[in-house]
Amino acid sequence: MSLQLWSFVAPHGVLELLAIFIAGGAGLRLAYGLLFPGFLPRGESVARAGTEAVKLLLGTIPILIIAGVIEAFVSPTGLAVPLKFGMAAAIFALLLAYLFWKPATPAKADFAA
Repeated sequence: MSLQLWSFVAPHGVLELLAIFIAGGAGLRLAYGLLFPGFLPRGESVARAGTEAVKLLLGTIPILIIAGVIEAFVSPTGLAVPLKFGMAAAIFALLLAYLFWKPATPAKADFAA
Protein backbone atom coordinates (compact mmCIF):
# COMPACT_ATOMS: atom_id res chain seq x y z
CA MET A 1 0.00 0.00 0.00
CA SER A 2 2.74 2.49 0.84
CA LEU A 3 4.48 1.83 -2.49
CA GLN A 4 1.31 2.89 -4.30
CA LEU A 5 1.10 6.03 -2.17
CA TRP A 6 4.71 6.98 -2.88
CA SER A 7 4.29 6.27 -6.58
CA PHE A 8 1.27 8.60 -6.54
CA VAL A 9 3.15 11.39 -4.76
CA ALA A 10 6.62 11.09 -6.30
CA PRO A 11 6.06 12.45 -9.85
CA HIS A 12 4.50 15.75 -8.76
CA GLY A 13 6.00 15.88 -5.28
CA VAL A 14 9.45 16.80 -6.56
CA LEU A 15 8.13 20.06 -7.99
CA GLU A 16 5.75 20.76 -5.12
CA LEU A 17 8.57 20.44 -2.58
CA LEU A 18 10.65 22.87 -4.62
CA ALA A 19 7.78 25.38 -4.58
CA ILE A 20 7.38 24.93 -0.81
CA PHE A 21 11.09 25.55 -0.23
CA ILE A 22 11.05 28.67 -2.42
CA ALA A 23 7.96 30.00 -0.61
CA GLY A 24 9.66 29.34 2.73
CA GLY A 25 12.71 31.24 1.52
CA ALA A 26 10.47 34.14 0.51
CA GLY A 27 8.99 34.22 4.00
CA LEU A 28 12.44 34.12 5.56
CA ARG A 29 13.55 36.99 3.32
CA LEU A 30 10.58 39.04 4.47
CA ALA A 31 11.33 38.26 8.12
CA TYR A 32 14.99 39.20 7.60
CA GLY A 33 13.96 42.58 6.19
CA LEU A 34 11.72 43.14 9.20
CA LEU A 35 14.17 42.03 11.88
CA PHE A 36 17.44 43.34 10.42
CA PRO A 37 16.79 46.58 8.54
CA GLY A 38 20.44 47.68 8.58
CA PHE A 39 20.83 51.39 7.79
CA LEU A 40 17.41 51.63 6.11
CA PRO A 41 14.23 52.65 7.88
CA ARG A 42 12.30 49.50 8.85
CA GLY A 43 9.42 50.29 6.48
CA GLU A 44 11.73 50.64 3.48
CA SER A 45 13.64 47.50 4.45
CA VAL A 46 10.40 45.50 4.64
CA ALA A 47 9.23 46.99 1.34
CA ARG A 48 12.43 45.93 -0.43
CA ALA A 49 12.32 42.48 1.14
CA GLY A 50 8.65 42.21 0.20
CA THR A 51 9.46 43.01 -3.41
CA GLU A 52 12.04 40.23 -3.48
CA ALA A 53 9.65 37.82 -1.73
CA VAL A 54 6.87 38.52 -4.24
CA LYS A 55 9.27 37.86 -7.13
CA LEU A 56 10.15 34.52 -5.57
CA LEU A 57 6.51 33.63 -5.06
CA LEU A 58 5.59 34.61 -8.62
CA GLY A 59 8.33 32.25 -9.78
CA THR A 60 6.59 29.36 -8.07
CA ILE A 61 3.40 29.76 -10.12
CA PRO A 62 4.68 27.94 -13.23
CA ILE A 63 6.20 25.23 -11.03
CA LEU A 64 2.88 24.66 -9.28
CA ILE A 65 0.98 24.63 -12.58
CA ILE A 66 3.27 21.94 -13.98
CA ALA A 67 3.01 19.96 -10.73
CA GLY A 68 -0.79 20.24 -10.88
CA VAL A 69 -0.91 18.95 -14.44
CA ILE A 70 1.27 15.99 -13.46
CA GLU A 71 -0.86 15.35 -10.38
CA ALA A 72 -4.06 15.46 -12.43
CA PHE A 73 -3.02 13.45 -15.47
CA VAL A 74 -0.12 11.18 -14.43
CA SER A 75 -0.33 10.40 -10.71
CA PRO A 76 -3.83 8.82 -10.64
CA THR A 77 -3.26 6.68 -13.75
CA GLY A 78 -2.53 2.99 -13.73
CA LEU A 79 1.00 3.41 -15.03
CA ALA A 80 3.54 0.96 -13.66
CA VAL A 81 5.11 1.98 -10.35
CA PRO A 82 8.69 1.94 -11.73
CA LEU A 83 7.58 4.22 -14.55
CA LYS A 84 6.19 6.77 -12.07
CA PHE A 85 9.37 6.65 -9.99
CA GLY A 86 11.40 6.98 -13.19
CA MET A 87 9.40 10.06 -14.11
CA ALA A 88 10.09 11.53 -10.66
CA ALA A 89 13.80 10.83 -11.09
CA ALA A 90 13.80 12.40 -14.56
CA ILE A 91 12.02 15.51 -13.28
CA PHE A 92 14.53 15.75 -10.43
CA ALA A 93 17.47 15.35 -12.84
CA LEU A 94 16.07 18.05 -15.13
CA LEU A 95 15.56 20.31 -12.13
CA LEU A 96 19.15 19.82 -10.99
CA ALA A 97 20.42 20.42 -14.51
CA TYR A 98 18.41 23.63 -14.72
CA LEU A 99 19.64 24.88 -11.36
CA PHE A 100 23.31 23.91 -11.50
CA TRP A 101 24.38 23.46 -15.12
CA LYS A 102 26.53 26.25 -16.47
CA PRO A 103 27.50 26.30 -20.13
CA ALA A 104 31.20 26.32 -20.86
CA THR A 105 32.53 29.71 -21.78
CA PRO A 106 34.46 29.77 -25.03
CA ALA A 107 38.17 30.42 -24.73
CA LYS A 108 39.14 33.95 -25.60
CA ALA A 109 41.44 34.27 -28.56
CA ASP A 110 44.62 36.21 -28.02
CA PHE A 111 44.77 38.76 -30.80
CA ALA A 112 47.72 40.68 -29.39
CA ALA A 113 50.49 40.91 -31.92
